[in-house]
Amino acid sequence: MFKFRIIGFVLLMSLLGGIFFWQGGGFWLFIASAPLLAGVAAGECAAMLNKSGRPAFVIPVILTVWFFAATVLLPADLIPDWRFLWGIMLLLLVIAALAGLLSMKPAVLSATMNSAGVTVLLAPPLILLLLTYLLAPHGYWLLFLCLVTKATDTGGYIVGTLTAKLPGGNHKIAPSVSPKKSWEGLFGGMILSMAAAWAFYRFGSVALPLSWTLVAAFVLSLGSFFGDLTESAIKRLCEVKDSGSFVPGMGGAFDVLDSFLYNGILFWGLYLLLLWDFWK
Repeated sequence: MFKFRIIGFVLLMSLLGGIFFWQGGGFWLFIASAPLLAGVAAGECAAMLNKSGRPAFVIPVILTVWFFAATVLLPADLIPDWRFLWGIMLLLLVIAALAGLLSMKPAVLSATMNSAGVTVLLAPPLILLLLTYLLAPHGYWLLFLCLVTKATDTGGYIVGTLTAKLPGGNHKIAPSVSPKKSWEGLFGGMILSMAAAWAFYRFGSVALPLSWTLVAAFVLSLGSFFGDLTESAIKRLCEVKDSGSFVPGMGGAFDVLDSFLYNGILFWGLYLLLLWDFWK
């Protein structure tokens, strides 16, 4: 298992390295891989519901995420009026939802509601994550978001694991949802997240206010924690250990992206505050 986890980690790091640092093809690598990962994550979430006896339409959920991803990422000359296409797509989704609700068949009604729930949970934050890559050359802001978010995961795992071995263990936050989550791990994740943000502030190519950088790290650290907790709640509800096996040794795409569930939205709020000179 550990061998496959190392393989999965190397594959992910290689992919991210290519996306952020391959000047000639990083953008196209992102175009090819990011929507795929988002679509698979949405499909895994719907599939988990199906396995737990809560029906959901897997293929329509995946296609919906891919449609919105395509309209925000593909060049404008290929999609001349994405707003019109979004309007048509939303209208079709409303019609499909109404048809499901009016069918009066319990299985169709349940699948419609579950599919809508998965789409609403995943589509907005994943689309905002994709848009973050386009904010600056070579995905500068998405790199910041990834570093800060994953630093929270890493710091939380390290500190949580170490403090669990102390006499009496550590202090659990929500043992009924995620037995390993602890206050010590949360604070450890925050500290490493702020350290990563400071390094970005110190050595990055964009001048940032230190106050904004540290506040952003704190907010995104909380977002990462609650995103992870949300996925844990969904997996516990569906009685599964991993959302899938898309990434060797690391579970499914949803397992990899869970800490970004809220951070796509939170980052855009923080970014708008930065643009509005809120810190000056």
